[in-house]
Amino acid sequence: MPEMLINVFFGFIIPWLLALYLARKNPKILLLISPVGAVLSFVINAFGFQLKFWDFTPLIPDDENVSALPLNIGLYPVLGSYMIWMILLHRKKTALILFLFILCTTILEYIGILVGKVSYGNGWNIGYTSLSYLLAFSCVYIYFRFLERLRVL
Repeated sequence: MPEMLINVFFGFIIPWLLALYLARKNPKILLLISPVGAVLSFVINAFGFQLKFWDFTPLIPDDENVSALPLNIGLYPVLGSYMIWMILLHRKKTALILFLFILCTTILEYIGILVGKVSYGNGWNIGYTSLSYLLAFSCVYIYFRFLERLRVL
């Protein structure tokens, strides 16, 4: 299977198939949170690619974001939406849920490193990756709290 098809299948199709469950349970979360997850993913990945901190196969010279596009509009927005849904279900466990989403996403990326989909450069490592996920998921949570204050969610 060509590398970009792998990205589309695992980074976009499977996450959105799993998002169908959330769409039935709480479509408002999916509609309000996933766009923010996508924007954060695009921004963080743009910086990471530009600064040569990481690369993702297939390697596309001068446009590395294309290889991560399925994850930017699939996996990361869906994960952010599921995290907020879990927080809504278990309010008193917000910190634990945030930690578990950061941990699991970091483990997924580590698997990507092991299978050769992801490579690091310029001193970047899996520890910094977990911090980037802390930043992203925390921003999603802050946005969620803002939506709650506005009584949108």
